[in-house]
Amino acid sequence: MTFHHHHRMNGCEWCEGRQSLWGAFVLGLGIFSLGTILMLDNFGVIDGSVLAPYWPALLIVVGLSHLIGPSSTRKIGWGLSWIAVGAIILLNNLGVIGVGIGVLWPVVLVILGVNLVVFGARRRARRIERDSGSDFTSAL
Repeated sequence: MTFHHHHRMNGCEWCEGRQSLWGAFVLGLGIFSLGTILMLDNFGVIDGSVLAPYWPALLIVVGLSHLIGPSSTRKIGWGLSWIAVGAIILLNNLGVIGVGIGVLWPVVLVILGVNLVVFGARRRARRIERDSGSDFTSAL
C-alpha cells in the first residue's frame, strides 16, 4: 500500500480547503448583503445612502474571518490588518477621527510590510523544520 503525502506551504490540503470554504462563505455573505441593501434601496424600502458610511464594516468582517477560521489556517496578522484598516476608515466616515487617504496609505504599507516579513520568517522556519525532520527520518 502506498501513501502519498502532499506538502503545502501553509498546512494540509484539507485545512486549506476549509479556509477557502470559510473565505468563500464570508465573501458570499458580504456580496449577498450588499446586493440585498442595493435591491431594497432600488425599491424604495430603505435609504441605502444612510448605510454608505458603514461599508468599512465589510473590511472588519474579512479581518474577523481570518481570526476565527480553523486554528490551523488562522492568519492573525492579516486579520488584525483588515480590522485596523476597516476600523480607521469607519471611524473617519463617522467623524470620530479625521484621517485622510494621505495619512492612511502609509499605514497600509507598514501593515503590508510587517505581514510580508512575518510570513517570510514563518515560511523559512517551517522549511528549516521540515528539512531537519526529513534528514532525521532518512537517517533512521
